Amino acid sequence: MKGLFYEKVQKRIGRLVRGLCLVVSNACIVFGSFFDNATMYGSVSMSTPYINGDIELEDDYKYNFGIRKIALFPYQNRDAFYDGEEEELSDNALFGAVEGLEYLISLSSIRNQGHEFIDQNYWLKWSNKNFAAKFSYVNKESRDLQFTSIDARYRLKLWNLNITLGGSIKSHPIYGHPAIENYEGYWWDLAYQYGFTDFMVPETDLNDNGIIDDYYVWIETDPDTEEGYWIYFYEGINYYWENQDGDYVAGSDEEFFQYHYPYVVDMYNEDNKIKEWQAELSMMIGLDFYMGNDNYYSHIWVNVFPASVGLTDKAFESEDIQYDVGLLIGTNLSEHIGVFFEGKQQSYYGKEEYNVSTGLNWRF
Repeated sequence: MKGLFYEKVQKRIGRLVRGLCLVVSNACIVFGSFFDNATMYGSVSMSTPYINGDIELEDDYKYNFGIRKIALFPYQNRDAFYDGEEEELSDNALFGAVEGLEYLISLSSIRNQGHEFIDQNYWLKWSNKNFAAKFSYVNKESRDLQFTSIDARYRLKLWNLNITLGGSIKSHPIYGHPAIENYEGYWWDLAYQYGFTDFMVPETDLNDNGIIDDYYVWIETDPDTEEGYWIYFYEGINYYWENQDGDYVAGSDEEFFQYHYPYVVDMYNEDNKIKEWQAELSMMIGLDFYMGNDNYYSHIWVNVFPASVGLTDKAFESEDIQYDVGLLIGTNLSEHIGVFFEGKQQSYYGKEEYNVSTGLNWRF
């Protein structure tokens, strides 16, 4: 078993290395000084997965490979070694610490709690005092998010504030048009297709025979005189549900529809996903502000896509504005104490993602 596991690991590493070498070799042809001040890194980590109960899971792992050429802001610490785990939020800002060419090539092969996926993040940007352009490709299998974008903007610099205006062409798989929208059958027929089965049972089985009956029931109104009256009673219809293994999953249609049918819909959408890529042309407005000294820094950026035009039939459509925003603030309260706050939030194609961190440093 271990031999098979390590054979799979070697194959996965080989595929990632070949892809990385292809990207690097092509870049070297286009950019003669591609590697100047760049760092190539690779790392491997393995750990025991969190286990609650008797479930057996294979070891978690993460393999990182990449090349980065990203100038650091004064508030950032230079790492002695890069391992691919660096999550510098400032890398998401359009403007870096220097003008010129910057890039990131990052591949991660991950297994977490039995789920295997590959996350890829490639971007290359160039800027001068009047113009900025960025090409990026993101494929986060962990978030089911994939897109390619080309971003070009005019830059107006006012003191420490950069104001940008331009356009972006984004290409991506179909988002916002799930296959379930075109499904015309009954919802229970769709559940049957994915191995679920329902069984008709009495809703109120007064005579405990498991059969849906109707009969008359005597209602006694006076226990002394035994007076009363007859009423007609129909036990009613209910359904309970089992999965393809014959295990009980729900005691009614309402329970199944609320807790299990959404997973059926997800499977149907995935199985019937249209593979054609779509594209939009979007207007972009951006703000980027940086100010800092030896005791304080603040770095804020906002990118907003206020209007988009679909270039294909099933281009993404939504009334929600797509955006990404970041905020980094840090200050020294005294010679030994410093505090910081970092946060980023983005919303692309109806998929929101954020991370926030704050803390205190005490230097002895």
